[in-house]
Amino acid sequence: MNGGLTELPGIGEKISSKLISHFGSEQKALEVLIKRDVASLAEVPGISEKYAISIIHEMISSEEGVSPDDFLKTNEAMNVYERLIGLIRSYSHTTYSRSKLSTYFPYPSRNSDSIRSIQSDIKKYIELAQKISRSKNDELDTCLKRVRNLKAPSNVTKSRDRVIVADNKKDFETLKNNDIDHYLDISHVDNFHELIDLARGYSQTLVLGNKFTANDLPEDVSIEFVDDAKDIWWLVPEVTIGFFAANKEPVESALEVIKLIRSRSGFELCTYLNDQAMAELSGELSMITPDGELVLGVDQELDRLKDILKRFNDVLKSVLKKANNDLSERMEKSTVTLKGSQLLGMFGEKGADSGLKNMLEKEVNKAYAEVIGESKETIKKELSLRSFEMQHVDLMFNDEVVYPIEINYRGVESFKNAINKQLVSRSLEMKRSSAKKLSKYEKTCKDVVKDMLEFDMYYAIGLFSVDYELRMPKLTKKAGINLQNARNIFIGGPSAKKVEPVNYSVGVKNPETKAEKVVILSGVNSGGKTTMLDLIAQVTILAHMGFPVPAESAEIGLVDELLYFSKSKGTLSAGAFETTIKDFSTVISKNSKVVLVDELESITEPGASARIIAGILETLHDNDNCMAVFVSHLAEQILKNTKYPIRIDGIEAKGLDANLNLIVDRTPRYNYLAKSTPELIVERLTKLSDGEKKEFYTRLLNKFKQNN
Repeated sequence: MNGGLTELPGIGEKISSKLISHFGSEQKALEVLIKRDVASLAEVPGISEKYAISIIHEMISSEEGVSPDDFLKTNEAMNVYERLIGLIRSYSHTTYSRSKLSTYFPYPSRNSDSIRSIQSDIKKYIELAQKISRSKNDELDTCLKRVRNLKAPSNVTKSRDRVIVADNKKDFETLKNNDIDHYLDISHVDNFHELIDLARGYSQTLVLGNKFTANDLPEDVSIEFVDDAKDIWWLVPEVTIGFFAANKEPVESALEVIKLIRSRSGFELCTYLNDQAMAELSGELSMITPDGELVLGVDQELDRLKDILKRFNDVLKSVLKKANNDLSERMEKSTVTLKGSQLLGMFGEKGADSGLKNMLEKEVNKAYAEVIGESKETIKKELSLRSFEMQHVDLMFNDEVVYPIEINYRGVESFKNAINKQLVSRSLEMKRSSAKKLSKYEKTCKDVVKDMLEFDMYYAIGLFSVDYELRMPKLTKKAGINLQNARNIFIGGPSAKKVEPVNYSVGVKNPETKAEKVVILSGVNSGGKTTMLDLIAQVTILAHMGFPVPAESAEIGLVDELLYFSKSKGTLSAGAFETTIKDFSTVISKNSKVVLVDELESITEPGASARIIAGILETLHDNDNCMAVFVSHLAEQILKNTKYPIRIDGIEAKGLDANLNLIVDRTPRYNYLAKSTPELIVERLTKLSDGEKKEFYTRLLNKFKQNN
């Protein structure tokens, strides 16, 4: 696809701006259109799913020279198509699949290569659906429902512990262009003192460039120098991990779908990803949280440092409380014993004050030191501190006796800062390790999710085909249809065993016919004539989409158009009558076509209707590339108005069963005029009624008997 968005059909400046704003760039918007991703288009503000589908249809029309209304020439034909697509969409597990199925539509015969190509694509998915046994709450269905288009990380938590500093403007601009500032601060410094002042505000500083490498660094700052930006996974592993964290569920679900499909069927799915690679990718994904952090258990040291900061305040509070209680209890139980000489010495000059004070201070200092020592040991044990970390704990407690015991909060902050620096350093080390492994799978994950969304679309067609027992038809070049054990999809639901299968042939020679292409279908009311038209429409549409059809076997002649005219509602006014006749003028084209008409006679009085229908049938008969079925109760009158050899088939009612339901053979009889048998309906009403109504229906029934 060459050119920009506005060069595509159906996309003007306004829509183009919306697409670029939503997807971030014109190229990304074009990629969505190329994928025919209706679901993503429909997420753009102001674009509904229906409009998104129409945009994709416009693109297909531009690329392939065909659109839905090229084949579906009437509202009723379009209605049957939309009902079929709705049924297939109900088998989708993803929004992507559900929406994209609407981009499939019937092709005219000139696109027979496309039809056969789709047939070839679908066959293996039907075979797959047949192999896989599914339960009500199947794990495969659950996983497929969790697969969705990958997205950029949102609500990113920006780190305040690290900073990346560039010592030149070029590297600084490079950092900005990579959106690194979404994850941590970036800065540009010109001199060493500015760098040191900046670094003291962070637990870790990464300097891009070698301008300051020769300078001596103060002990209170942590600075790491790099010559170049290297890979993003190393410089800012959060970028890589953030992508996988934001898409953890769809990626893991897609991987699980692959495992389930492979284990259940041996179906070749995503062959570019072998079992070993899947295991490694799954393992790395399991180590990160949806928030982009490493889960507990990945690294004991990392967990220890996190636990220290998490529990420190509570531990310190508990230790301080216990220390004050212990010191108080010790002093309550404490006694001072004086020797005689010490006692006499108290009566010397200044002896009483200094002697007693020294003795008491010594006793208190001893108790205080013991309590503080025990407190430090408790903190060390509770938080699993290393020996070198205890130097910061020592600074938390005053050497001089104070009661209640007080904490030196400058020491506390020093301790927290020291632990946090270790945590940041260790976390960065572990994240780099994880990001390095994940980075090589970024493209693979995008491909896997894309392929799983496409898989769901084809798999939905396969499930639909299996549930409705569809079969691929044999395609031929001449208009005609031959169905064996076919069922109307719109009746009875999936695998509707109660629906009577039918056999029917138009335009295809068999022992009972001469391959007549234009037929009148007569028969009983509620006998299935309209159902037969629907069935032919379903088969015609599905076959021209490259999809299987609802028949045990089917031979379908490819045509260019389907015209389905539904039953008129009552006698039409003069204006409506004129419009209807104009609609039927479309049948005069020499294009190959299937024409289905349901009781056209109601447009005007029977005599005139019979003449009009006869004229239309003659026009269709003259077109060797046309197949037509007209449902009508005026078969005899129509034949009187034409000398053309129009075949009449009939659906016959044989009587009433024990429940007073019509006994009907739904398969039409060839070359047979079947009556509408209204007398059976009246007979049924007679048997179901009593009193005056029964007398009324009996009188009507007798009229039929008199005529016989």
